[in-house]
Amino acid sequence: MTARETEILDFIARGLTSKQIARELNISPYTVNTHRDNLRRKLGAHNGAQLASCRASLSFNQQGETAMAHKF
Repeated sequence: MTARETEILDFIARGLTSKQIARELNISPYTVNTHRDNLRRKLGAHNGAQLASCRASLSFNQQGETAMAHKF
């Protein structure tokens, strides 16, 4: 997972919409949706709620890399 995807996943877990995330990061909502799609594919999630749930399952090591505790 990229640093930007991790950042967007944090916003998703906080309940922000793509438009709100785009405003916060000063990027296009389409770019946010592309990151959402990539996150869903990488994490095996089917929707935003599952992405938010995945965020709670992730553990981060000191290098900022992620490891899934479990998948859906």
